[in-house]
Parts: sequence; structure tokens; C-alpha cells
Amino acid sequence: MKSTDCLRFTSVLMIAACLSACASSGSIVDSPTVELIDVELTSASFKRQTFLLRFQVANPNPFPLPVKAVEYRVTIDQQKFAGGETQGGFTIPAAGDESFAISVELDVLKSATHLASLLRGGFSENVSYELKGSLAVDIPFVKPLSFSNSGIVNMTQTASGQFD
Repeated sequence: MKSTDCLRFTSVLMIAACLSACASSGSIVDSPTVELIDVELTSASFKRQTFLLRFQVANPNPFPLPVKAVEYRVTIDQQKFAGGETQGGFTIPAAGDESFAISVELDVLKSATHLASLLRGGFSENVSYELKGSLAVDIPFVKPLSFSNSGIVNMTQTASGQFD
């Protein structure tokens, strides 16, 4: 083997070893914690209701996370409630917290019967929720950061009447 061939072979082995080490170490960005902190009914009619979902995000990383998109699925009291993807446009500070809100419009006639009973019964109760999704961050080579959480959320109503 020529010395140039040996040098190339050694270089290729070193690069392969470095790439292998990077791949096995996992992501360099830790996933944030995302909680659903409030579900507010902001307007209601016989067919459509608009809710404002408020979230709190905690960044465990020593650098800020610029969020460019949020993908989410929310289950309330074991019933599918809302889900989708929305543009982010906010930054979670390094080792800090940030809140954001998503407005969702639902058709109660197509929603679960349980949701209709929640609307008729008012929003003074705390209900259980499950939240899953991901945050797409504007950091090169970083895949969307997954999150999953469950807990209790207070459902409130600011609409003038339950059904207009």
C-alpha cells in the first residue's frame, strides 16, 4: 500500500469513528418541558366554539431555543380535544421559561359528547389532560424536540354567554 493510500484509509477510518461517536451520543439539545396551564372558552355559538390554550415551556439548555413551529395533540378527560401545527415565532430563554397560547376553533356538533357536557356544565372544574407534540427549533441540524406531559388544567369561560 502506498503511503498516500494508507493516509487516506486512516483519514476515512478517523472520520467514520468521529461520526459514529456523534451518532451514539444522541442529541446535543435537551427537550423542554411543556405544560398546558389554561383552557379558556373565548367565544361560543351553537355550532362553533373558540378556545385559547395556554402553555408554559421550560428550557433545560444553557442556550436559548428559537421555536419556529409547534405540533401538538391535547386530550382532555380522556377525549380528543385539539391538535395541529402552528407557527412558533418565539424564543425560550436559556435555562428559563416562556409561555405561549394557541387559539383553536371546534365544532361541538362534531366533537365528543363529553366535550358537549363540559360546555353545558360550565368551566369551573379542573379536568385531566394529556399533551404530546414537538417543537421545531431554528438550530441547524437539530430535529424537532418531542414533549409529553399530563396533569390537571382549569377550564375557564370568558365568553359573554355559553351559547349565543
